[in-house]
Amino acid sequence: MASSNVSEYLETLLGDTQKFAGTELKAFIIEAKSDNRLFIRDIGDWTEELLKQRALGKIDDDEFRELMEDTLDLTKLQFHKLSSDAKVRAQRIVNGIADLVLKRLLALI
Repeated sequence: MASSNVSEYLETLLGDTQKFAGTELKAFIIEAKSDNRLFIRDIGDWTEELLKQRALGKIDDDEFRELMEDTLDLTKLQFHKLSSDAKVRAQRIVNGIADLVLKRLLALI
């Protein structure tokens, strides 16, 4: 293989890899932002509702404390879900780039 072909191959591969990674990263950012905005809004609404119920005497201090602890647990779970989603997305990027490289290499053979 001539060095100009190798150079052209590497440039094409780099371009394809950058496009793929960019697309995946943009998708991750959009998903993370929308998921978190919805979750944060829901947690805010839920907390407001709990405060209203406590103020009206519909729940006592112990119930309020337990429900807020549950809310904290849900928030922690959301954080871990986002962390897991990030890992899955990162693995998808790695696999996609490896696939691009492998396909290009096999095409050369």
